[in-house]
Amino acid sequence: MNLKDTRHISFYRGSETHLVPAQSHVEWLKGKLKVRFIFQKDNDATEIDEIMVDNTDGNVRMVTSKGKEFNAGPLFDQLYVWYDYIVKR
Repeated sequence: MNLKDTRHISFYRGSETHLVPAQSHVEWLKGKLKVRFIFQKDNDATEIDEIMVDNTDGNVRMVTSKGKEFNAGPLFDQLYVWYDYIVKR
């Protein structure tokens, strides 16, 4: 398994932790690096299908497939570490 492309992300529901398989896809759009994190479709832990991450304004920005932007929390922290790993490679 290549950690650049595939990982398990923890989602917390109440007192339970669920590990959801996810894949990353790197894209260059208009000269900017964007990483799309795609979660396993049949997971019960989250309703999120994918998250797009970029750093176009000097800050890391994460947006769900439903258009919700977020910049804090355990999901942000896990994806930030993965995004940073991809960017530095």
